[in-house]
Amino acid sequence: AAIPEESGPHTMIPADVDLDDLARQLGEDSVAFGAFVPAGKSTELEPGLLDAVAHAEATDFGSLGVVVLERAPAHAPDMRDVAQELLMGTDLDTVIVRAPFSGAAVSDVHSRADLEAAQYPYFGNADLVGATRQFVDDVNAATVGWPFTAIAIVLAVVITSTFTVAAARRRVGRVPESSVQA
Repeated sequence: AAIPEESGPHTMIPADVDLDDLARQLGEDSVAFGAFVPAGKSTELEPGLLDAVAHAEATDFGSLGVVVLERAPAHAPDMRDVAQELLMGTDLDTVIVRAPFSGAAVSDVHSRADLEAAQYPYFGNADLVGATRQFVDDVNAATVGWPFTAIAIVLAVVITSTFTVAAARRRVGRVPESSVQA
């Protein structure tokens, strides 16, 4: 499916970013390289990125698409627009667009807060393959924490309530010593 040139009133896609080509590549194997990424670099990175994408699927992260651009757009928000357009134009759950020391991550299944917490170390790491795998693990760790936290809070409330009721019953059953002496 072709991605519209402009999907929203504020969408700015740099002229040197071919969304249709990137979406086609993502549709093939969930990894895409911009037109200006040297062939040698893409050949070197692709096996490791494919492994990171498989790791995402295997760890219940969801489907992941990784796009590598040779350079960041002139305006930082444009990177997020590229990622969002690719997310909307593919069947992926999460899309990461990465340029040297910059990028954007968007998702239909992970919160923006979880993505942003994981993306800062990710975008600063020159080891793209290792950083992508770590990004998946970091988002998974953040996502898993909330259900367990909610269960722990509910259990703590139930246990505290049980002990409070039991202690109150014991107090009601006791006769105060001052009334026995009288």
